[in-house]
Amino acid sequence: MRQETLEQFWEDCKRGVYNFTDNGKCTCCGECCTALLPMTKEELKTIQRYVKRKHIRIEKHDGCDFDLTCPFRDNERKICTVYEVRPTICRDFKCDKPQKKIDDTKERFSYDGRFRVYNLREIFK
Repeated sequence: MRQETLEQFWEDCKRGVYNFTDNGKCTCCGECCTALLPMTKEELKTIQRYVKRKHIRIEKHDGCDFDLTCPFRDNERKICTVYEVRPTICRDFKCDKPQKKIDDTKERFSYDGRFRVYNLREIFK
């Protein structure tokens, strides 16, 4: 995810998802890697255990005062350091899927109260 102001981030969200693929193939650009993710308590606990077991440190992304990039995004190596246990939203997301309204995504990840938005930067600081 680009480092931007909150206002610009929200405006981008309103416009939908951008296609950062190379002919449908993920470029590992990290534009989709955000610190604010809807997930279940079980997914969060799994990540917490994995981070502890693998001694994973959160990544600090230089160049901004307010970092919304996922703390597990290694920009230098272009990888997710918790890829094996990444949450459902990360498993399902592909930035070249047809754009959906924000309400469609919100509905999918809030059904039956299982999903809650967590700020991974706050939890893993």
